[in-house]
Amino acid sequence: MPLPVDIPMTRYLTSEQYRQMLVRDGDRRFKEWHNRFLSYQRKFQQELRSSRS
Repeated sequence: MPLPVDIPMTRYLTSEQYRQMLVRDGDRRFKEWHNRFLSYQRKFQQELRSSRS
């Protein structure tokens, strides 16, 4: 029996495709966190320098 026309076909991901998606998401999250950390570190070091002088 053929599928009705109005039901969309679902494309399933392979485990490798899913793994790659997770890796990319992890990389993105790490970059976001690292940029925030570097910004915080920069501000902290500037405050230290200004408090010493």
